[in-house]
Amino acid sequence: MFQRKLIVVLSVFAVLAFTAGTSNASLSRVEGMGLGMPELSQFTDDYQNIYMYPSSVVRQNNLVLAELGNNPSEAEDAFTPQDQSFTLIKNFPQLGVVAVQMKQSSLNLPNGSSNSNNEWWDLIWGKAFTKMDFAVRFDLANSYYEDEFNFGTPGTLQNRGISTSFDPYPFGGTFDSDVILGSGLEINTYGITPSISLHMDNDNRLDLAATYRKYTFNRAEGGAFYAPSPETFEDGGNASYSAAARYFMNKSDVSQWYLAGWYVNDDFSWTVENFAGATTSRSADETYKAYGAGISNNTRVNDNNLLLWGIGAWQMKHNYERTDNNDAVASTVTKTLEEKITTLPVLFAAVETQATNWLKVRIGATNMVNHARSEFSDFDSPTGTETEKFRFTDFNLSLGTGIRWNNLDVDMTLNEEFPFTGGNFLSGSEQAAFTRASATYHF
Repeated sequence: MFQRKLIVVLSVFAVLAFTAGTSNASLSRVEGMGLGMPELSQFTDDYQNIYMYPSSVVRQNNLVLAELGNNPSEAEDAFTPQDQSFTLIKNFPQLGVVAVQMKQSSLNLPNGSSNSNNEWWDLIWGKAFTKMDFAVRFDLANSYYEDEFNFGTPGTLQNRGISTSFDPYPFGGTFDSDVILGSGLEINTYGITPSISLHMDNDNRLDLAATYRKYTFNRAEGGAFYAPSPETFEDGGNASYSAAARYFMNKSDVSQWYLAGWYVNDDFSWTVENFAGATTSRSADETYKAYGAGISNNTRVNDNNLLLWGIGAWQMKHNYERTDNNDAVASTVTKTLEEKITTLPVLFAAVETQATNWLKVRIGATNMVNHARSEFSDFDSPTGTETEKFRFTDFNLSLGTGIRWNNLDVDMTLNEEFPFTGGNFLSGSEQAAFTRASATYHF
């Protein structure tokens, strides 16, 4: 009986594998090669790079792309797509190239993606010139909520902004670090990213991009509960920005080198007015920074097979500082915090092999050595402090498959736990066979 089940499951798995694609234009492809992080996907030529380097959109063919992503869990409703998108890229002879992506959440943000769930649009326009390509990207996510009701004594309650609870931060009195990204507070954002690509001899290329971004949020509660003034919690009004550069060098017809460096500074500073009826304000300066660099080699071996390897290093920093005197708030609350994770080295390698004339198999691995340090202080007298240091490695192996039917590609990224459980049919596990699926139609 078990052998019959195994044969059935392997047959189903084979059919599912045959529904994966070979396109160079999907997140499923780079995930299957272990390059799903934006820091790593830029080290190979792929559609995903148009969001980090918008000028690369001019090198894309006309296509329609749909993607479904899933974060597997053991819950009863485990198979629920967590992120999904639909993308159209169209070349116009005179106008240039236009890319439109529709999605619910801002999946292409360095920070705050899970807090920005009402995206209006993500547009890229680009045009190729003789020695230069130019493009600009504009993305916008925006939502609004306001509620006012009267339930008798003591009167009305006014509530503005979206959150995961009735009494969200800071109205519950919990002033702590990492509350913006760690709470589910709805964040609005817009970003403008101009980008250029400079073409050089031997078809070498330099890609440059810079982003100006604003994150905004506005929470307020008023009415009789907060007389005489409403309590408000909003962003500090500071801008965020990022810059990225990538150099593409043709060593030969079959070997290319990628050198890249980037810097991101996201500002989530905030201010609270009329906390608990007090006239004093409370605020915090809070930033998330990331910067890094790396190099990779992409080599075509045995005609149509790709071998990729590289090394990189980056650092992520979270800085938080309360600027008030902690008036009427528990003294154990955070005053300053600096968290820093240095990832050095980052080793990555992948192979994309043409298993048959229609089927490709992708295998990728990354090994990261992380050095972490955090320093904390509070409002106690004398001030309480804590310093933590630790080092750990993070190894990940990825598998993907793909097939092409004429102009249609379908890609899938294998769930690494599925081969050991066999899914619900064999073991009762709620884990899905694949964590991402995408379909790309070229026209």
